[in-house]
Amino acid sequence: MTRLALRQPPPFRLSLLGLIPERLAGLSDAEIARLPLQQGNRRGVVGDCFTVSGDGAGERLVIAGGGERLDDVGAFMSRGEILVEGDVGARAGLAMSGGRLIVQGAAGAGAATAMSGGELRIGGDAGEGLGGALPGERSGMSGGLVAVAGSAASGAGDRLRRGLIAIAGAVGPGCGTRMHAGTIVVGGRLDAFAGAAMRRGSILGLGGCAELLPGFAESGIHDLVFQRLLARLLERSGLAELAQRLRPLRRWQGDLAIDGKGEILTAP
Repeated sequence: MTRLALRQPPPFRLSLLGLIPERLAGLSDAEIARLPLQQGNRRGVVGDCFTVSGDGAGERLVIAGGGERLDDVGAFMSRGEILVEGDVGARAGLAMSGGRLIVQGAAGAGAATAMSGGELRIGGDAGEGLGGALPGERSGMSGGLVAVAGSAASGAGDRLRRGLIAIAGAVGPGCGTRMHAGTIVVGGRLDAFAGAAMRRGSILGLGGCAELLPGFAESGIHDLVFQRLLARLLERSGLAELAQRLRPLRRWQGDLAIDGKGEILTAP
């Protein structure tokens, strides 16, 4: 295990790009301390901001003293585990393809951007653009699990292609816009413009929703096989509280404005 302890809250943003378990395994504390670290608009080394300790064995990284200025935590991670004892900044889990990233606090904008596999757990709230796409790309998150214990800001699951996003609290406007497939489960309330221009996929608003767009047509109250399968997946993922709320739900099909075949399921 390797442990990076932040010496003090940084006066500028830090990009932890490249500080992932698979690259740190086998390195000594001194070697890790000499690795490059982007500090605002200048280059430095890890040892400038962090105290490094550990045995270099295994593929586990602990970051102590997190904060909203720690960006790119877990970016491009493909295996191993990262535990952050606090908050993180922007783009946590960027292009993550495997492994496990656990953030005990909140996450900034762009968490799970272009994620294709693995598991991201956020103990607090998530910023805007959760599970979204890289600039210029047509697809966002394409696999894996994202679990948020708090709420999420606007644009959660925009352009979602595959995978599961589970949010215990409410979400901001534009949840699941332009979805291609995948599943978003929201324990709180869906805000405006949910599912706009979605083609396929499922959005579950267990706490109700604001007025849906006119491109969604109601198709009654259902207890679908999909709901029971999803409940099992949530239970296996440690999200039993959400799983227990997958009772019969009201189904809306859309977005018919683009001939979409997606669905939004809400509490009756």
